[in-house]
Amino acid sequence: MLAIKGGRPVRVKRWPQWPVYDEREIKALEDVVRSRYWGGGVAGSGPWEAEFERRFARYHGCRYGICVANGTIALHVALLAAGIGEGDEVIVPDLTFWATGSAVLMTGATPIVVDVDPETCCLDVGKAEEAVTDKTKAIIPVYNYGTAPDMDKLVKFAKEHGLVIIEDCARGHGFMWGDKSAGSIGDMGCFSFQQGKFMTAGEGGMIVTNSEEYKEKCHAIKDCGRVRKGDKYSEGVLNWFNYRMTQFQAAVLLAQLDRFEEQLKTRQKNSEYLSKRLMEIEGITPVKVDPRLTRHQPWPYAFKYDSSFFRNTSLERFIEALNAEGIPCWRTEPPLHESLRPLKGTKAYRLYVEERDKAEERYPVSVKAYYKELVELPQNIFLATEKDMDDIAEAIIKIQKYADEL
Repeated sequence: MLAIKGGRPVRVKRWPQWPVYDEREIKALEDVVRSRYWGGGVAGSGPWEAEFERRFARYHGCRYGICVANGTIALHVALLAAGIGEGDEVIVPDLTFWATGSAVLMTGATPIVVDVDPETCCLDVGKAEEAVTDKTKAIIPVYNYGTAPDMDKLVKFAKEHGLVIIEDCARGHGFMWGDKSAGSIGDMGCFSFQQGKFMTAGEGGMIVTNSEEYKEKCHAIKDCGRVRKGDKYSEGVLNWFNYRMTQFQAAVLLAQLDRFEEQLKTRQKNSEYLSKRLMEIEGITPVKVDPRLTRHQPWPYAFKYDSSFFRNTSLERFIEALNAEGIPCWRTEPPLHESLRPLKGTKAYRLYVEERDKAEERYPVSVKAYYKELVELPQNIFLATEKDMDDIAEAIIKIQKYADEL
């Protein structure tokens, strides 16, 4: 009998808890308190902040890192540093957290939402090419579901059209496309350290880049327009924003970085094993990881559910049943074209509010994925073991076997 009907769940054991911490985080916080240097660095990075910028950027193959308060702000600052503003257009994928689009709106520019690839559920570069106009200034590829868009094709396309590439790496810590780290492939890479991310200080963000110009502009924009000593590029930049990270956050993140490599390897190994198991189940298709993405981990892990193999049980009911079996899961976030809240009278308002009835025609892949197919699993469960991954597969097999109970 299915657990949702009163039967015994496949899994009763707890999953690994998140966030992970030990005495390193506690000691780091104590050190910051005793130092009396608590806030974000003014006209220069604070001691823990500077060390984290250096180490995190180097880990991702970049010369420079800029700490900011969160991942949305990282995108906003990067866009401003690239000169994006009113009248410009920025191409973004439909399946992503809404910050990818709202950061564009925050600059006064228009996010141009395009559909996703049916296998990876990441930005479809072919659709991006169709969306280019003379107002297009940048593109934001997003690492999502533990995979990536075709970055080779995207880089070529961006160069042909003179577009700035701002990589949304909020869910792409430690990823590598071939021999290049996520964040180092485009002009800037933006990371998040929000509560659920692979590394966390509760909140926090980082911009990485190999461009000295973008580095200096990002530093000035996030620090109320203050120009650092030796800065050759930031005269006249916006001085409206205090987007600094505290030393408490930076200290915790340095401790998180110490254990990150081991966690990444565990998550990748377990997610690849789970995908092999799920491919054995009719009606279940893991979101594809491009083989050129040599290092990856799932945030979130996602698979496609075909109700025809489960007695036409709805996606919502399947998710309820899987949760009842002890497997934490949920639907993906709404597509960007539904979640954006642009101002009335703008082009974005016309596209994503007034013309929402055209969504199925414009975004057939993402609409189908959101309403009928995608199921997400949280990243922390992949810190468990292969045997724990078997519980996920067995729970789905059980639901399929007894689908008539639903």
